[in-house]
Amino acid sequence: MNTVFPKLSEEELKSKLNIPTGRIHLIIDTDAKNEVDDQFAVSWALRSPERFAVDAVYAAPFSHDCFKKLAGSKESMSAVGGVTYASDPGDGMEASYQELIKLFSLLGEDPNGRVFRGSKAYISDIGKPVESEAAKDLVRRAMASDETIYVATIGAPTNIASALLMEPELVKKIVVVWLGGQPQYFGHGVEFNLIQDIEASKVLFHSGVPLVQIPCMTVASQLTLTKPEVEQFMVGKNDICDYLAKMVLDAYGTPKSATMTAALMRKSYLAYREDRDDAYLFQFPTLYTMPSRIVWDISTIAFLKNPGWTPSKLVDAPVLNNNFTWGPNSGDGHKIRVVNFIYRDPIFGDMIACLTK
Repeated sequence: MNTVFPKLSEEELKSKLNIPTGRIHLIIDTDAKNEVDDQFAVSWALRSPERFAVDAVYAAPFSHDCFKKLAGSKESMSAVGGVTYASDPGDGMEASYQELIKLFSLLGEDPNGRVFRGSKAYISDIGKPVESEAAKDLVRRAMASDETIYVATIGAPTNIASALLMEPELVKKIVVVWLGGQPQYFGHGVEFNLIQDIEASKVLFHSGVPLVQIPCMTVASQLTLTKPEVEQFMVGKNDICDYLAKMVLDAYGTPKSATMTAALMRKSYLAYREDRDDAYLFQFPTLYTMPSRIVWDISTIAFLKNPGWTPSKLVDAPVLNNNFTWGPNSGDGHKIRVVNFIYRDPIFGDMIACLTK
């Protein structure tokens, strides 16, 4: 990567990665139509005006082609439930844009000047940004602001990485909170947001931008929302609750889909965490399930709303390799903050209260 980014001192990084207590400026970058969790994250943020000034929301590209070899087919991906399958990242971005317009309408919010289309493609050349309305808007807003802009990134980070490549001085102006990758001790980062656009993901780790990483498995994976909770606390409360409730209720799986989802996870997110093959494990049938759904993306909003809900630690930024493995820090010494655990109960308590009030 030939782009030269400003280097923040260790003290500057530490300061920026401690979230202030007052109201903060927030931008959300989201593949909103991919699953059911983005809609919860956007709605929770917009229903938390005492904490967030949601300045803009960007539609991120998404495509499931990255999972073809792992999943084997579109049909096996559908076992996950609630996933809108897309093969072209531009189609995924446009579907996400339209979903954001719908969410703003349900929440009584004006999308004009606040909802922007993102890139139609991933970063294909090292260091070369993909220009979009979203990337241009981030550069404009952040460079004009006297306050730090917090960017909750809950999809492939193409828009945010492109903005950083377009204007490296953004390193001094923004803090990125990204749901992506796996814990470093896994040895790999194989996860949907990370593997879709490996070049964009590398920019987040290599640029020195103040970065909070929220790994998926063992961390955000704790954010499971159960069917009885949805039925009791959301159904019938208001328009946005009914919309979100229907989406997540429709996504709850069966024993068969639970088995297929577990098999898919063993080949991807949980690679190398299990040393027995499917042929052996399939001998043990799953006959019953207690339905729940991981709503991963609300982890970013939770971190920004109350860091006490998401214990984290400053660590050396890893090197992200082309094969999605983690390598040791290259020696520049910059730090990132990594979330290590999530306290589920206060997060869902606050979110449900905000959505139903």
